[in-house]
Amino acid sequence: MRKGRETLLTLLEAFVYDPLIDWTVGGEVLAGTTFGALNTDMTSKQSKKELEREVTLAMFNVRCTEMRAEWNENKEEVLNEIPNIIKNLNEYLELNSKVAEIEDKLQDLHQQLALIKEAEAQGAHNHSLYSLPSHYDAYHKSQISVNNAKSELRNIIKESEDHVNIYSKLFILYDTQQFSQWLMDVKINITEDSMRIFDLVKEFLHNAGKNDVITQCERSEQEVFQLLQLLNISVRKCLQIYQDYFLILTQCPKSYLDSHRIYMYIKWSKFLLETHDFASCDVIYEQLREFLDNSALMHPQIVTVAYNLETFYKDNLMNVNKLFGDLEAIRSKDSNESLEKVYKDAKAGINTFINMEKGAVSALEFVIASELVLLNRNLLTLEIAAQRSGDWLIKLTSRDGDWFLDDLLLHSTKAVEMISNLPTLKQTYNESFYKVLSGIKIASNIYKGLYDLNFNFHTIILLETMKKMQAEEPSVIELVNDLNKVVADIGVSIPDMIGQLEKLLTCVLMQMDYNNTYDFILERVAFTKKQFLTLIPNQSEMLSQGKMLLMGFNGLFDKLSQEITNLTNTLGNLDIPKSWKRLDHVKDARNIAPHIFNVQVRNLLEDIFFLKRLKTIVEFFGLVQEMCQSLKGIGSGIIFSDEQLTKPVKQFIAEFISRKLLGILPEIITYSVCFLLQNLGLDVTHEIEQKDIGAESKVPLDELYTKAYSILLKDGIFSQNILSQASSLETNLKLAWEKIQEPKKIEQKLTVLQSSTLRLQGQLAVHNMMFDEVLKLQNFSSVRTKFTVDIQSEVNNLQSIYRQLVEAKNNQEKLIEKADQRLNWAKGANPNVVEISAAFESAVANRNAQLDLGLQVANHILSSCSTVLKHEFLRSSNSEVTKEHDKIFLKAFETWRLACQYIDSKTESLSPSEESILKMLTPDLVSDAKWLQKVSETLTDTITMGQKELIDKREASFTDVENLVSMMDNFKTIYNIHGKLISDVKGLMKIMTKIEEYSVATQYFMQEYRLYIDHFSSLFNHFKKDLNKEEIQVLLNHLFYIRDHTETIYENLLNLESAQKRAQLIKQKLFSESLEKSVPQKQETGSKGQQRNAYAVNVWRRVKMKLEGRDLESARKSSVQEQVDHVIREATNLDNLALLYEGWTPWV
Repeated sequence: MRKGRETLLTLLEAFVYDPLIDWTVGGEVLAGTTFGALNTDMTSKQSKKELEREVTLAMFNVRCTEMRAEWNENKEEVLNEIPNIIKNLNEYLELNSKVAEIEDKLQDLHQQLALIKEAEAQGAHNHSLYSLPSHYDAYHKSQISVNNAKSELRNIIKESEDHVNIYSKLFILYDTQQFSQWLMDVKINITEDSMRIFDLVKEFLHNAGKNDVITQCERSEQEVFQLLQLLNISVRKCLQIYQDYFLILTQCPKSYLDSHRIYMYIKWSKFLLETHDFASCDVIYEQLREFLDNSALMHPQIVTVAYNLETFYKDNLMNVNKLFGDLEAIRSKDSNESLEKVYKDAKAGINTFINMEKGAVSALEFVIASELVLLNRNLLTLEIAAQRSGDWLIKLTSRDGDWFLDDLLLHSTKAVEMISNLPTLKQTYNESFYKVLSGIKIASNIYKGLYDLNFNFHTIILLETMKKMQAEEPSVIELVNDLNKVVADIGVSIPDMIGQLEKLLTCVLMQMDYNNTYDFILERVAFTKKQFLTLIPNQSEMLSQGKMLLMGFNGLFDKLSQEITNLTNTLGNLDIPKSWKRLDHVKDARNIAPHIFNVQVRNLLEDIFFLKRLKTIVEFFGLVQEMCQSLKGIGSGIIFSDEQLTKPVKQFIAEFISRKLLGILPEIITYSVCFLLQNLGLDVTHEIEQKDIGAESKVPLDELYTKAYSILLKDGIFSQNILSQASSLETNLKLAWEKIQEPKKIEQKLTVLQSSTLRLQGQLAVHNMMFDEVLKLQNFSSVRTKFTVDIQSEVNNLQSIYRQLVEAKNNQEKLIEKADQRLNWAKGANPNVVEISAAFESAVANRNAQLDLGLQVANHILSSCSTVLKHEFLRSSNSEVTKEHDKIFLKAFETWRLACQYIDSKTESLSPSEESILKMLTPDLVSDAKWLQKVSETLTDTITMGQKELIDKREASFTDVENLVSMMDNFKTIYNIHGKLISDVKGLMKIMTKIEEYSVATQYFMQEYRLYIDHFSSLFNHFKKDLNKEEIQVLLNHLFYIRDHTETIYENLLNLESAQKRAQLIKQKLFSESLEKSVPQKQETGSKGQQRNAYAVNVWRRVKMKLEGRDLESARKSSVQEQVDHVIREATNLDNLALLYEGWTPWV
């Protein structure tokens, strides 16, 4: 049986799949067969399909489990073998390169030797080779010229790189916040006591009769203290100037920073040294001419951009100053503390009222209900106005000029404040009331989330995106390209997709039939979501600046989605009496409300707003890119206003409110009023049903409230006096709360305007820095000039103070030394002096630490200032420093160009072999009559050595080839094992591609796997004993691919069954029909099917393991002898005696 085990397993597998076989374990038989009409219903085909599916998956799982150990072992063997093959291939490649190099060299040497032999055979004056000594002087002079030119270029490279290193270190100090740290460390307000180190020894010196020394010490202390104060002030000013300067540079485009003369000198000099020909000089000359040509910088667009930026900046600055004035006017009347105190006092008054007065709780609830009615009326007016605005909603503002979102947020926040003022929630409040109150808070959170989206976008996202895009941050540029690719890969424009989804939404709302053409759009949406989510980093990833930007931006949108889900979950199953929905506030709210509580509608809206989110992000990045191009002096030259830059986000917010929020909050506030009145004892349902609802089928909420007032007052729920007190206290609390909101509102506006002003100020400074020479001609203030003048002036001041302080410190150290010397003399006679001496040394050490810090920072500034100034002077084409450096480079360039021209002209008449022989000549050989013979001898010796080296290298190469052949054979063996293992599951995977929820994952795996094994095949096919460089590179590429994908392929196979099921189309979530109810008999049949399937698979698995010798240990194949011993041991075991009657049972 073991020899024909494949046949046996195939038959057994067919047996397992046979639908006529019932593998159910019964009480009377082990397994039976069922024929014919047991399953004549319509589910028989489905049962067969399910049987095939379940058995396939179970068998796949079993086979993966069985081969897991060998599979992982094979993976490790593959991964361990690849580095060795790569290493040997690289060594072989390197060795072959050396062999080729030696062969080329020997070929040249043989040609030179043959030329010499030819000249010797023809004799003197009959061969051109004898004229080489006459060329030597010219050649020698040209070499000197070349060496001099090389030296000049290398000096330029060295000086430039030294400059760049110092300048780069300053950039690093700024990036690592070192300047900020120094600003904190270097204090202006140094205590004079910390500088008075001689106070400890004054008495001692006075007793010693050294009053003149005391006077000197006091003067020294005062001088050092004053100079250190001046030094620290100057250092702080210099550091602040540095910070402002580097802040501007970090926002400059990388292309601008890299186009500095210093970097160009390095680039051009290295290129000249690498090329060694006259043609390269022409290339550099053209680049130099373009670099020095300023005509391109005179484009009028540059000036226009500067004017626009300055105009926006001044307008914003004026608005900022106005808001500061408004805020100051409010604060001058009432400070934040006083407003908070009034609010707290009002809260305390209400609490006292509740605890002291009978009926106070009910009166307060009634008053809050009254306030909610009034608030809801105003809120409905706002929301109806917003709904009627349609596409112009983005421009809807209040009388004060505030955007409509600000008013909606204020009303929703006020509603939350009102319900939070309710007395401690009673036990009588039912669950629905709790849900309504929770719904009000969640709706307010959504408005707060929308406000945060607008606010954080304006103050963070816009600011950071503009900075990073201006600076050409690679990760941000890559992010924008990736987003554009996601949009391009859709294959349909986003507006078209949204249009199609809107049509589908209309069909759903009207309960109309829809055709299958929408499947494609739904599939595209699912695909786009998946692609977009790949750009969002997970928590374990290292975040680049681009990833952080996208994660922060997308997080603002995600928060809205989460809150909407919370809202629908909270209010979706709210139990509200039908009669309450007749109230006018409810009906008005429902007329403008979206159908977000309908699952199908909500899911479609989620898709629509995902596309709108993507469109918003892409549009915003596009605007920023276009504006950054204008700042660089290219592109359209457009400078967008804040309104234009924020339009995509504001458009999203307006549509979100219109399509998802309008009407929801007014409706649930109305319900909260009803619940409050009902809890006070009013039969709200009865009162509504008793009303004459009129032609509009509406019951006015105001009339219901008025009726409640009469009834509750009549029933004695509260008295008129108590109600008046409650109303007065609630009004005080409301006014106090509103007064607190007023300065907060101005502060938020101020924050937005300040962030915009800072951005424009930075952009204006960057543009000014880049086009300084052009803008100075148009009377713009020069940022570069201001920086250079400020830093020069302050550094000169710092230098003077630094010298004085160092001199004063040195003089003071002499006095310290004298005092210390006298203390040491007196230690022996007076033990108290020991303590004085120790304290003195400690005070000196502390003072020196503070002094040295200031001097160290000052020294760093002084040493780096010249580099920074030189760097900025070199940006100006008119400065003396620039002219001097250009002159040095042009001189070196001209020397190199002449040297190259001279060499080319002198060597044109010489063959390569003659030129090589000429290079071997020396002054001694030129004057030697036997120079040709001596050159011949040198060549012969060199050839002999080269041939010996070539033989050694070829022998080493032969050894390497043998090693490679051996390694590749071993690798083939490992691959064959891999093929044998995969063959066990290949057939099952083909079946799995037909199983719906596994088809996508399996097909994707098989596609990747085919590509993976193709690299193995190509690797083995291309390998041979004689390999050239290109062939080796091909082999390395295959190995690199195999190495990089092995882990994934091996893991994905084992995880295939548990892998993510196919991407569910949204249509299936939205429109799937409810499952048909199954009759009990069918359920029983399905259960039995699963039972027999499990038993069948178990039988098949045990048979297979027995045939492979794995029945003892599944992870190891047992030997034949071990299996025989086991069977005998089991058969003779008394515990298994009963099983012997079942002949084949012990075997399996």
